[in-house]
Amino acid sequence: MSPCRLSVALVLAAALAASAADPIKLDLADFKLAPAKKGTDDLVKYENDSISFYANGTATAKLTVPADGDYVIVVDASCAAALKENAKFTLKVGDTVVKEKFELTTENQKEYKFDAKLTKGETTLSIAYVNDVYKENEYDRNLFLHGVRVERK
Repeated sequence: MSPCRLSVALVLAAALAASAADPIKLDLADFKLAPAKKGTDDLVKYENDSISFYANGTATAKLTVPADGDYVIVVDASCAAALKENAKFTLKVGDTVVKEKFELTTENQKEYKFDAKLTKGETTLSIAYVNDVYKENEYDRNLFLHGVRVERK
């Protein structure tokens, strides 16, 4: 192979590798929101570029995995704690539970990382808020999602 063709091949290979390694950023506005209880649709909503869970519910988005392999799912979240407990969520890809009833470590906005072995193709990613508690004028635990992305390890 000539030096010119070799350099073109190397540039192409590097570009393909770089695009495969780019994080997959999921648009929060595209998540389908479903409250856990009927009549609470207004308590799980997309607002101010975040998803707010004022009641238990699930946010689900389509995810296209570019290749089989090991990935890191990064969930940027915050919460309002109640009764000395932070918000908890369950993270799933397709039917596989990646992390069940994970409790945020702080009320402040923070990125949480979860390892996952993913298979190439179309699937879903869902985050379910699972420990809502509320007592009028006393306490109200809530979960707020600020971003979700999937990175190749």
